[in-house]
Amino acid sequence: MQVAVSCNSSLEDRSHNTMLHLLQETQALVDNSENMYANDSRIQYYDSLLLKEPDNYAYQYYRALDLLRRGDSELTAEELKRLTKLKEEGKLAGLLTAPELDKLASYLALSYLRLGEQENCILNHTAASCLFPIQAAGFHQLPQGSRLAIEEYEEILRQQPNNLSARWLLNVAYMTLGEHPDGVPSEWLTPDSAFQAVYLMKEFPDIAHRIGFDFRGRSGGLVVDDFTNDGYLDILISEWGQDAPIRFFVNNADGSFNEQTEEANLTGLFGGLNLVQADYNNDGWLDVLVLRGAWLQEYGQHPNSLLKNNGDGTFTDVTIAANILSFHPTQTATWNDFNRDGWLDVFIGNETIGSQSFHPCELYLSNQDGTFREVALGAGVSVSKESFQILSNVVKGVTSGDFNNDGWPDLYVSTTGGSEQQSNYLFHNNGLDESGKLSFSDVTQQAKLSGLNPTFATWFWDYDQDGWLDIFAAGYWPGNGGVITTDITAEYLGLSHDAQTGLLFRNNQNGTFSNVSEETNLDRILYAMGANYGDLDNDGWLDMYLGTGDPMLGSVMPNRVFRNAQGEYFQDVTTATGMGHLQKGHAVAFSDIDNDGDQDILMSMGGAYEGDVFQNAFFENPYQEEHRWVTLQLIGTQSNRSAIGTKVTLTVEEHGVDRKIYREVTSGGSFGASTLRIEVGLGNADNLKEVTIHWPNSEQQTFTNLSVNTFYQITEGEENTHQLRLNKLDFKQLHSTHQHTTSLP
Repeated sequence: MQVAVSCNSSLEDRSHNTMLHLLQETQALVDNSENMYANDSRIQYYDSLLLKEPDNYAYQYYRALDLLRRGDSELTAEELKRLTKLKEEGKLAGLLTAPELDKLASYLALSYLRLGEQENCILNHTAASCLFPIQAAGFHQLPQGSRLAIEEYEEILRQQPNNLSARWLLNVAYMTLGEHPDGVPSEWLTPDSAFQAVYLMKEFPDIAHRIGFDFRGRSGGLVVDDFTNDGYLDILISEWGQDAPIRFFVNNADGSFNEQTEEANLTGLFGGLNLVQADYNNDGWLDVLVLRGAWLQEYGQHPNSLLKNNGDGTFTDVTIAANILSFHPTQTATWNDFNRDGWLDVFIGNETIGSQSFHPCELYLSNQDGTFREVALGAGVSVSKESFQILSNVVKGVTSGDFNNDGWPDLYVSTTGGSEQQSNYLFHNNGLDESGKLSFSDVTQQAKLSGLNPTFATWFWDYDQDGWLDIFAAGYWPGNGGVITTDITAEYLGLSHDAQTGLLFRNNQNGTFSNVSEETNLDRILYAMGANYGDLDNDGWLDMYLGTGDPMLGSVMPNRVFRNAQGEYFQDVTTATGMGHLQKGHAVAFSDIDNDGDQDILMSMGGAYEGDVFQNAFFENPYQEEHRWVTLQLIGTQSNRSAIGTKVTLTVEEHGVDRKIYREVTSGGSFGASTLRIEVGLGNADNLKEVTIHWPNSEQQTFTNLSVNTFYQITEGEENTHQLRLNKLDFKQLHSTHQHTTSLP
C-alpha cells in the first residue's frame, strides 16, 4: 500500500492560520455596495445618499429592491406602495426608466409573496412547506402575504394577460392558501393535470428536522461521506456567504448527529459554494476541497481551501502548504488520477464573466508528497482565452470519467457560454508521452458534442447500462424574456419557449455521442444548479434529482425528479415522490445514511441574496424493502486510496436471466457530493453471481462469494472481502442539538 508523505505540521499550521486571515480579507472584499449580493451594504450606501438627497426617488427605488433581497419584505411592500402612488400621480416620470416603472407592480406582488413565504414556510416551517404541488400540511396559516400577492398579480394580469411569469406566481400563491385550482380564475389557471407524475412512486418524506439538519441558510455545498472512519456517513455543509461557517455533523450511529464544527477546527473557515471530497494524500482519511467565489465576478477572486482530515476529528487548511493557493471565482472541481500514478489530482473549472480578468481552468497534479503542481495550460485544458466570448463564458460544472474505456480519465466542462461554435468541452486524456508529460485533446467536435448549449450541472454516467459512460448536462438559459418562470409556465401549458433544455448524450462506443434528449424525455426546462444522480427505487437504473433556480427572487419553480425507465427514457416523478421543492435547490447528495440499503437524498437549500434563505432538506428513501442491494467500500493500494475512477461490473441473476449493472467510483454530479461508496440497487435479483473490480492501476479482480443486502469492504489486491456490520439507523425520534432561531434571515 502506498504510504502518504505529510507536509511539515508546522507549515500546515501556518497555512491554516494564513487562510483564516485571507478569508477575513475576502469578507471585506465582498462586503461592498457595488456587489449586487451585498444587500446590507447596499442599503447603507443608499441611506447615505438619501441623507443628502432625501427626495431622490431613484435611490428610494433601488434601496427598496435591496430591502426585498435582504429579506425585509413587509418594509419593502410599504416602500413600493408609496412609490406606486407617486407613479400614479406622475411624479416618477423621467426619474426612473420605463422598465423600472413597469417592474414596480411585479416587485410589490413579489414582496407580498415573499412575506407569506417567510411567515409560514420559514418561521413556521414544517416538513411539507413549499413542496409542490402544495398540500394541506403546507398551506399557509398566516394568509395575508399570499392574499395580497394574489390581488397584485391579478391586477398585473388584467393589464398584461400574456404575462406568464405573473400567471405562474399567481397559481403558486393560490396553492399556498389551498385554493388551487378551484379558486383560480379560469383564464389564468395552470391546471393540476400539468403537474401529474407519469409513474406512481412512494413519497419521500423530508425528515431533516429529526436530525437537526433543517437549519436555514443560503446556497452552498454538501458532502455526505465517512470522515471519521467508523463506517457511518457524516455530513459536511457550506454556504457561499463569506460570513457563513462550514458545518460538520458527525453520525452518532444511533439515529442522531452531533455538530462538531468548532471541535473539528473549522471555525473561521467561512464560505464555500461547493465541496468535493477525496483522500488526496492516501493516508486513509477523506479530505475535502472547498470552492469559492462563483457568480461574484470581480468580487469573486477568493481562495479555495484544501482541508486535510487529521484523523482525530479535526481538519487543517493546507491550501498554501499543498501549493494550490489561487484566486479565481469557481464552484466546481473533479478529483481523479489523471496521470495514473496512484495519487489523486484535481481539475478546477473557473469563471470568466464580462470584462474582468481572464480566469483559466486549473489542473493540479499530485507530487506524491501532499503537494501539487499546476499544469492546465501545458496539458491543454486551461480553456484558452480565445475561446471565450465577452459576457458569456462561465464554467459551471466539470466532471471526469473514462468515456472511451482506454483506462485514462477524461474531462467534460460545462459552461453557460463559449465560442461561436460551442459552449461545452470534451477533453480526451492522451496519457503520458515519452517524457512523462500528461496531455489532453479537445475532441468536442469529433465527438459530435459541439454547439451553443448553455448548461450548468453535469456528469458522466452509464444511464443505459451498456458499460460505456454517457454525458448529462442540465440546460441553463432562459428564453428571450430572461425570466425563467415565463418559460416554465409555457412548458406546463404546452406553449413554445426559447429556454435551453436538458441534454443527454449517449455514448456510441466509437468516440462519438448522440443527443438523445428528446427520445428520452429530457428535453425539458431543467434549469438546475445543484443536481446529482442515484437509484431512487433500487432497481439498478440510475435516476436523478435536480435542484432548480437562479438568484432572482421570483424564480420560484419545483425541483425536478426523473426516474430512469430501464435505460429507455426518463419519467417525471416530481409530484409522486413529494420532492418538488419550490425553494432554490443547490448541492444534492444521494447516500444511504440510515444503512437500510436504499439511497436517501440530502439537499442544501437557499439562494444568493442575503434574505433568500431556507431550511435544508433530507428526503428519506422509502424503498428499503422493495428491491435487493449491495454496498461496496473500495480501498485502493496501487490505485488511489479513494479508488476514484474504479469501474465495477455486477452480474446478477433475475428470474433466471443474467443482467449486468455498471458503476464507477465518483461522488456524482458537479454540484453536490454523494458518498464514494458504491451503493447499488439490484432490482429483483435472485442472487449476486459475480462482482468484477476494474482498478485503475492494477489487474481486475472478480469475486463470486458475495451476498445481497450486505455491506462489503474490498481492498485492492486482497483475495478476500470483508463484511461490514453496520447498524440500521432509526430517525423516528428527534435527535438534535440544533436550536431553531426565530428571526430572519
